Amino acid sequence: MFRKFFFLTLILFKISLAVEDGRSLFYKYSCNSCHSATERLNAPSFKEIRERYGTSKKAIEKIARLIIKPNPANWPGFAYMPPFNIPFEEAKKLAEYILIHSQNEVKEKKDYYYYESNDAY
Repeated sequence: MFRKFFFLTLILFKISLAVEDGRSLFYKYSCNSCHSATERLNAPSFKEIRERYGTSKKAIEKIARLIIKPNPANWPGFAYMPPFNIPFEEAKKLAEYILIHSQNEVKEKKDYYYYESNDAY
C-alpha cells in the first residue's frame, strides 16, 4: 500500500514540476509580452496554436523547434518572433506548457471564479 502511494506521489510531483518548469520558462523568456493563453496580443494565443498543431508528442516537438527557430510564414499578420537560442529540452517544456498545461490553468481559474462568485449567495 505504501509503495503504491509513494509511486503515485512521485508521478504527481513529476507532473507538477513539468507544469511549473514550462510556466517559469514562459515568464523567464518573456513570452507573456506577446502571447496569452486565450487572447491574441501581438502573437497568436496558445488556444490558436493548440487548435492548429494539437497536443501530441509530435506537436510538442514541432512547437519546440519553432520556438528555437520560428517561421514567420506560419502566422502572417503577427509580430515577428525572434529565435530563441535555448536547449531543446527547455523548448519542449515550454511547448508542453503552451499546448497542454496552460489550458488546464485556464480551466482551473474559471472553476475558481465560478465557485468563489457562488459563495457570495
